[in-house]
Amino acid sequence: MKPRQHSETEIVRQKSIWETLGREDPFWAVASWPERRGGRWELGAFLATGEADLQRYREILRRANAPEEFRHVLDFGCGVGRLTRLWAQHATHVTGVDISGPMLEQARRIAGHLPGVTFVMNDAENLQSLGTTEFELVFSHICLQHMPWPLAHGYIREFARVCQRAGWVVFQLPARPAGTVHIQLWRRRLVEALPFGLGAIWRRWRHGSSVIFDVCYTLPEIVRQAAAEVGLEFVHAEPNADAGAGTEGFIYLFRKP
Repeated sequence: MKPRQHSETEIVRQKSIWETLGREDPFWAVASWPERRGGRWELGAFLATGEADLQRYREILRRANAPEEFRHVLDFGCGVGRLTRLWAQHATHVTGVDISGPMLEQARRIAGHLPGVTFVMNDAENLQSLGTTEFELVFSHICLQHMPWPLAHGYIREFARVCQRAGWVVFQLPARPAGTVHIQLWRRRLVEALPFGLGAIWRRWRHGSSVIFDVCYTLPEIVRQAAAEVGLEFVHAEPNADAGAGTEGFIYLFRKP
């Protein structure tokens, strides 16, 4: 199978996972607190979780002397628009992009009424629907971590393309898993080995959703090399553990010269 076919197969798999989660448990799929699984998020409390996330990114950008306000922000992997709606307070225009139709339906209900906010479906391994040098800030939080590195690598290449000159690219990726990851993988394989679709039935009964997302890990030197190869200048890496307790990860900030 050719590399492009591998990529297209992975896109189909990712779309299936996130459309299912978007239908069954969209808020938990974004803010994955164990006690909120199974539709236990109240909308106001869920949206409030985005405040600290956005402030962390804005502080990273502020320390790098980035603008306080942006002309056009891309929120890649926007999900239900939890952070898109907040970026709208600091940008003339925000475009939220996601692979999941049900997630985008929620996003339009939550933030589609805000001035300057647009939501776009993207289920390709690139961002061909977006223009070259269209965005002053390209942003992605807890999205790239859910896809294998070859797919994430391709999107980082696209981030560089759609970012304008002297613009900014900031995203989060985990680097190393917690020590308990092997136990979690063992449990997952047991469930997936159940016959007759019993694994999905068990997950829906136990957790409120029939699917589970992946978390992928990429070493920092690989991330920085990939960004450099597409012309992004490294600015800063901030430690981050949003992939789960005990994980090592980073928020990466780059600038397009």
